Amino acid sequence: MSIVIASVIPNILGLNGSSANAEILAQYLRHAGHDASVVAVSAPEMAPPSVDVLCIGTGSGSSVGPAATALIPLARAIGKWRDAGAWVCAVGTGWDLLGQSVVTSQGDTLPGAGIFASRADHRGERFSGEVYGHDHQDRPSAGYVNQAGHVVLGAGEQPLVTVSSPESHPASDGVAGEKLLATRFGGPALALNPHWAQDIAESVVTEVGGEFHRSDFHDRVEHHAARARELIRARLGVTAG
Repeated sequence: MSIVIASVIPNILGLNGSSANAEILAQYLRHAGHDASVVAVSAPEMAPPSVDVLCIGTGSGSSVGPAATALIPLARAIGKWRDAGAWVCAVGTGWDLLGQSVVTSQGDTLPGAGIFASRADHRGERFSGEVYGHDHQDRPSAGYVNQAGHVVLGAGEQPLVTVSSPESHPASDGVAGEKLLATRFGGPALALNPHWAQDIAESVVTEVGGEFHRSDFHDRVEHHAARARELIRARLGVTAG
C-alpha cells in the first residue's frame, strides 16, 4: 500500500525550502521500507481522493493573498482528507492559512481553513534569524525563521517548541496536536528536526497497519541534523544541556 503525501500549492508556498518537507518525509518512509509518493496539489483536479499526510509550506508577505485564493477551491478536498484522518504538517504562511484567520500586513482579514484553532496577524515587526529550543517532548529543535507578526494559539493548543534563544523571538513556536504539526521553523523544518518526521512517519505507518523499521539512513540523518542544531545552538550562545 502506497502512502500518499500531498504537497499543497508548492508553486506559491515553498519559501526557504519549506515545500521540501513533503519529499523529506517520503524519503524517511521509503528508507523504512514503505512505498511513499508525493503529489503536488495546486488545484482541485490535482487532488487525490485520499492522502495520508498534507504538507504545506510558507511564503513571502506578498504570497498571502494568492495562497489564500488558491486554497479556497481546495477547502473541500482538505476537509475530506482531514476527516479521514490525514496528518497535517504546516509551515509559516501555510499554517496561518490553515488556522482560523489571517490579518495581512495591510490590515485585511482573510478567513482560514479552520484546521488549526490559531489566529495569525502579520502586522508588526518581522523576525529573521536562527532559533533554538526544545520541543514538547524535550528534544533539541532548531530552524530559521523569517516571518512578520505573531500567532495566537487557540484554546487547548500546545506549542511545538519552547524557544531558548534568541530573546527577540517569542517564547514558543508552533503547534503539536492530534495528527497536527505546525511551525514557523524553516530550514526546512523536517531536515533539521528529523524527530518530527519520525513522529509523523511512525503514526502513518501504524495507521495503515504496518511497522516502522529504522535503518542506517535514519541514523545518519539524525547525526547530521544534530550537528547542525549544535552549530545553531553555539552561534546563539545557548548553554548545552
